[in-house]
Amino acid sequence: MADAKTALDNGVRPYVVRTYDRWIILVVVLVAGWFLFRPIIGYVVYYRGLSFERMLNIDVAERYYAKSTRIYPYLVEPWLALAVLQDMDGRVNAADFHAALSTLKEGLANNPHSGALSFQLCRDYYEVGRDYKSALASCMRSVKDDPANKFAWDYGAWAAHKSGDEKDAVVYWRHALALDPNYVTAARAILRFTP
Repeated sequence: MADAKTALDNGVRPYVVRTYDRWIILVVVLVAGWFLFRPIIGYVVYYRGLSFERMLNIDVAERYYAKSTRIYPYLVEPWLALAVLQDMDGRVNAADFHAALSTLKEGLANNPHSGALSFQLCRDYYEVGRDYKSALASCMRSVKDDPANKFAWDYGAWAAHKSGDEKDAVVYWRHALALDPNYVTAARAILRFTP
């Protein structure tokens, strides 16, 4: 008892307290590290999924992409990769198409200024869903966030054309042609659909 009292008087803590201090410091470092390094961990998991996709192991790649979106939902790449994989069978399987749309919308909720996600949503609505009004709205959102994407202007023009709005379609093709004067698709469409 006298030894313990002397140790406390000299500023030396008992062994049990020192051990708990180490665990507390470890927990604080791990928690702080998790919050600081979440973007890096998200990218690492995304690249792991990318490697499985390159090996054509699509189910495992989808799991890694989904895990990456849960770790750090503010990365655009995993949302985009997951939606593209889900939509591979979208033309023949409506559930896959709707899963891809849901993934893209959730990705846009977490990354509201992503031109890439809204462009992929535009493509899915246009090519698979044949929902031209939703495709046009998504394309316009894409060009708002990324005005240099000539393909978003082109898809927007085709969606406007399919919706019966020839005037806006020609305007959008002109935007695409202004971005790339050698863009033959837009040039031909302008010649074909200009009254």
